[in-house]
Amino acid sequence: MALMDTLLNAAAQALNNNNASTADGSSQQGQGSVVDMAMDLVQQQGGLGNLLNQLQQGGLGDALGSWVSTEQNNAPVSGNDLQNALGSNAIGSIAEKFGIDGQQASDLLAQVLPNLVDNATPNGTATDADGFGLDDLASLLIKNFLK
Repeated sequence: MALMDTLLNAAAQALNNNNASTADGSSQQGQGSVVDMAMDLVQQQGGLGNLLNQLQQGGLGDALGSWVSTEQNNAPVSGNDLQNALGSNAIGSIAEKFGIDGQQASDLLAQVLPNLVDNATPNGTATDADGFGLDDLASLLIKNFLK
């Protein structure tokens, strides 16, 4: 567990450090916060494989198929789609943790989940995500989102 915690902290710190102020000096909610939310969602659902199952059962099978596929562009989903698939309690607990409302959280997650799933399934099969845990997610984030 200590190694996983170290990887997650390193990924979060690196992402947060990359979210500097804008040119006019104003701060912005950075990619790090959205990625932190996605990591929390994966953890809350018991891993990426479980999250994919929940999305499938929640009616997002077609979109999910495009995210996993190596031959299709990632289909967009709305925040409402995610809330319907995952339930307002799942989204609400993440929103509360990050101090935003549920709609904002689901909209932000809808922006990052397609790429997260796409990168976590490089061979084009959802079985790639089975057993895909937070340590794998941290590694993926370091490799792909910090470019």
